[in-house]
Amino acid sequence: MPEQSSAWVIVVGAGIAGLTAAHFLAKADIRVKVLEASGRVGGRMITDAVSGFTVDCGAQFLSSEYPLLRSIVREIGLQESPRPTSPWNAIVRQGKICRIRAGNPLHVLASGLLGPASWMKLGWQLWRQRSALASLPLNDYSQWSGFDTESISSWANRTLDSPALEYIFEPMLQGFYFQEPEETSLALGLILFAFGSRRARTLALSGGMGAIPEAIAARLDVALHASVRSMTCDGDSVVVATDAARIEAEHVILAIPAHEAKRLYRSDDEITNRLMAVPYSSTINIAVVAGSGFHLPEPLKDVYGLLVPRQERRQIAAICIEKNKYRGGGQEGQLLNILLCHASAMAMMALPDDEIVAAATEEAEKFLPGLTAQIRAARLYRWEYAEPYSQVGRAREIAEYRSSGRALDRRVWLAGDFMSMPFNEGAAESGKWAADAICKQLAKNSREARMTVPS
Repeated sequence: MPEQSSAWVIVVGAGIAGLTAAHFLAKADIRVKVLEASGRVGGRMITDAVSGFTVDCGAQFLSSEYPLLRSIVREIGLQESPRPTSPWNAIVRQGKICRIRAGNPLHVLASGLLGPASWMKLGWQLWRQRSALASLPLNDYSQWSGFDTESISSWANRTLDSPALEYIFEPMLQGFYFQEPEETSLALGLILFAFGSRRARTLALSGGMGAIPEAIAARLDVALHASVRSMTCDGDSVVVATDAARIEAEHVILAIPAHEAKRLYRSDDEITNRLMAVPYSSTINIAVVAGSGFHLPEPLKDVYGLLVPRQERRQIAAICIEKNKYRGGGQEGQLLNILLCHASAMAMMALPDDEIVAAATEEAEKFLPGLTAQIRAARLYRWEYAEPYSQVGRAREIAEYRSSGRALDRRVWLAGDFMSMPFNEGAAESGKWAADAICKQLAKNSREARMTVPS
């Protein structure tokens, strides 16, 4: 093994959490190196090209309520600014496509998705939480710990009725996070509605979501194909071993999925270990390119996202109509991102591509008649670890992890979407939090060192 080298901070993982952490450490003039096991940056925030179309393989969009990522995009001088997608989405009920305009609660009633009684019950419960929906940050999950006391299903069964649970909460949870209301904290359910109450707009980059991590990484010291084999902690440093080197650092940020962090890090802290034991949901993203002979049905002409509730689906949780995401594109034909629900993705993960495509497009025909005959290309992206579960207790555990006095003595810090909101802005926020915590610790150490110097 080559001679040992040294660095101030090592960030393990070049997804958006790790890159954000490294970005803010570098801004603070702290020497930082990012180690990435794969041959690319971005983690689950990557972009591909299929038959001339831009395909977001994992993370699909930004939001106007993502203050951190939007500020980073401006700061790094990314040539392209995020642009609004179509404001129209839809949810299926009893085979009918019910169109909803983002940020307008009246459309839920007008669409026929909910009847007046269900709509009024839901509206009353959301009105009761209006202060939190309007004020709590939408990228720091720990700030929602006061609502992390029961599942969405438990709360809905007490306060709402079945249509609100089955045709509002469930399709959003499965379509965005591939999870069910019975296993998801009320905290995350209210966060979903907070975006709507603030009239958030969905944003996209025509060059794809992968442009953001690539632009951040271009300014940093990132080593690709640098898989971390082991990590050893002592009182003064952490030694990270890769196949090529042993690197000693004052601090390490593990910005990798929870199960990978658990493989590398053995903690004696119960909260830390519980957070690293968070399970993940799965999906398969099927990018389907249809020829110019395929035409969207009238209800979906300007719809970006179609959500399919569990009472209406076999495998498909959501369909993204990409021309209504990247509006103004000149390509012939249509690109559709078909996202499978967790149970189907797990059952089909090892099947050949053509079998998965056939099963998914057969179901998609219900909503997109004529699609199968017009398919000219398809590509699959299997995500076994798509999203961390937001089971009851995770927000409270993150809050305790962040507020614990033991944090002042940490050498190893956790970041990633399992350490905040389960989406790209939350992952970025967790990276910034870890970077800020290290900056505070280094500043504290510097002050203490100056105080002990003899006069």
